[in-house]
Amino acid sequence: MTGIRIRPELCLACKGYRNLCGLPKCPLLERKITLSRIERYINGNVDGSSPPSVIIGEHRYPSVRVMVSIPPGVHGDAASSYDNPSEWWGKLSLFDIIRLRSSMVAASTTVKVNEVNKLYDNELSLASVSEKPVDMEALLKGKLTGFSINELLAPTPPSARALRIRINNNPRVPKPIERLINDDAEANDAVWEAYRAGIGVYPLVRALSVGMLGRRRSRKLVPTRWAITAVDSIIGDKLRSRVTLMPELSEDLLFYGEYLGNRFMIVLRPGAYRARWIEVWYPSSALVLSNETAVHVVDENYRGRVSDMDGGFYAARLSALEYLNSIGKSAEVIIFREVLPEYFVTVGNWHIRETVKRALENGPIRRGNEVYAALVELLKSKDAIKLMPSRHGRITDYMGVNYG
Repeated sequence: MTGIRIRPELCLACKGYRNLCGLPKCPLLERKITLSRIERYINGNVDGSSPPSVIIGEHRYPSVRVMVSIPPGVHGDAASSYDNPSEWWGKLSLFDIIRLRSSMVAASTTVKVNEVNKLYDNELSLASVSEKPVDMEALLKGKLTGFSINELLAPTPPSARALRIRINNNPRVPKPIERLINDDAEANDAVWEAYRAGIGVYPLVRALSVGMLGRRRSRKLVPTRWAITAVDSIIGDKLRSRVTLMPELSEDLLFYGEYLGNRFMIVLRPGAYRARWIEVWYPSSALVLSNETAVHVVDENYRGRVSDMDGGFYAARLSALEYLNSIGKSAEVIIFREVLPEYFVTVGNWHIRETVKRALENGPIRRGNEVYAALVELLKSKDAIKLMPSRHGRITDYMGVNYG
């Protein structure tokens, strides 16, 4: 791959899976996978409690891989930390997350997407949405594949082909999902109903992935990467329909949050709801191969039309719409994401959703201080995108000032 030059904006739009550059393998992902390759064999049993953690692949769709991840020898509540993004936030470093994910084993089997009952009959689908870790035992064959990484998912553990997966205790399925399993509602309506009943995004993604939601005769397995953006989009669209009917915000509000080498500034301005997502990726960060700073922009207009189907945008948008719904206001939303070299490997969109959510929950930066004034001036610029990495430096250089 030496000597290949790819425009960084193309890498940001692709995020390692759209094959926009036309290369047979993504050099970004290959670089990361090679660094974390695990060379070992498993022949025989692996047992432990799945957090739960289930991933539906998309390669060779409509025949897809179902990967059930198990931390060997870890049982009971201790296993929940291996796949718990809402609890990871602010506590785990990139290395901690990679260590947790790479120390599990994904028992892998291939299923056609319309064979939903195969997972239901052996309780794998029920185990995937359990409120508690589920004891499992898998008979595996062959060499473990490498630990893999992409932009949307938490890192995928090393996997091996499963000859058999056995559930050793009863999954505890949340009652709203248990009710929807026997319902015949459209998937969009089922996701929204479960969300309103208190089911979080992560179990909803798993429920949609393993084909537990939707019209009973047309249920299918949904690749996890698709399901993540689908759940964020479905819930976000429902909240947007409410927010657009609410009174407009009366003043500018600025919020700030950071985690894992990612810094977010959220701007809410008086006006009817619309949204803009601006990512600034610096050289040596996870998705930039060149020495150039890359910028990626997604716009959602007043009518809800979005300029690009970008998973990061939908994750951030959901948290912003949840906040607007909670305060009963409509607003124009601008979210800046600044990705520093410290973010050397992607760990999934969950950290975007969680960081934006917590930044908003922590409340706005107070008016009248240096940070507020500097950021307002930046927003008044006619070409804020170009000014961020050049004339004004990094947008969060201003954050060294005490703004609490």
